[in-house]
Formats: sequence, C-alpha cells, structure tokens
Amino acid sequence: MDFRHVLPQMPDSARIWLFGAQRLMSAQETQFLKEEMSQFVAGWQAHGKDLLANFELLGEAILVVAVDESKEPPSGCSIDKVFHLLKTQNEKYQLDFFQRTLIWAWVQHDLRIYTAALLLDALKEQSIDFDTPVVDMLTPTLGDLRAKGLIPLSGSWVSKKLHRDLQST
Repeated sequence: MDFRHVLPQMPDSARIWLFGAQRLMSAQETQFLKEEMSQFVAGWQAHGKDLLANFELLGEAILVVAVDESKEPPSGCSIDKVFHLLKTQNEKYQLDFFQRTLIWAWVQHDLRIYTAALLLDALKEQSIDFDTPVVDMLTPTLGDLRAKGLIPLSGSWVSKKLHRDLQST
C-alpha cells in the first residue's frame, strides 16, 4: 500500500486519527461507513465553527480522519463525536475500531489483521518476517502518514514481545 496519495486535498500538517477495524469490512459496510463519514465531516464543527476535515478508508479496515488545524482546531468535544460515530458501527455491524492491540500488516499486497499470537504463528511459519510492513497507528499528521505510515514489523510496539516469545519457544 502506498500512503503517499492519501487525502491529496489535505495538507501534510493536517492532524489525523487512525482507526483500525478488527476485521475487513464487506462492500455494504464500507459503503455505509463512507456515507456516514461523508455526512459527518461535512457538518463537523468545533465551538460552532466548521472544521476543514476529510477521511479515507484504506484496505477495507483502516479509517483515516484528518483535520486541517490551521483553519480551525478541533475541540475535545468535537473529537469525541468521531469516537461516538465509530462506536455506533460496533452496534450496527459488530465493527470494533477500538482494539488497539491489533496489528494491521500488508502481506503480498493484502491487508491482514493480526493479534500478537497470530503474528507469532505467522513468524514461525515464515509467512511474514520482521520486515513485513505494518501500519503505524500512532502517526500524528497526514504528512507523517504519507512519508512513513508503514513501518517494518521490527519497528512496531509488539516487536520486542515477539522477539522474546520466539526465543522462548
């Protein structure tokens, strides 16, 4: 996956939030989420002022939400509204965007979603390695996502745990 062209209408300085679903979405779920997000960003406000915002769905599982803070910064309450909208996806479709211990990896041009245990199994089976690109879900700006949103598994938060677990088996 090439992140260089994500949200081309937004500046590199735009603040972003990455939300990864615990599974790939169906075409119907994807369409529904895109419709809800389009309505949401069109009317998103902070303290009564419109936010310049947009979103993009990557690989049928990762939602990127961006706000150009140079126009109007989001407030805590306005950010909470994004979280609330995504919580409704869990109620409607059992899509959980808040499982932060998952890893979203690109394997042979496909997005795959792993738990630490599944990553360990995949490493043992050699279907992935520590160079496998994974999404850095803590990327703070759109420019950072475009430049270095994919990092090798060895640079991820779970890498040390995987190395320990491999040595103990």
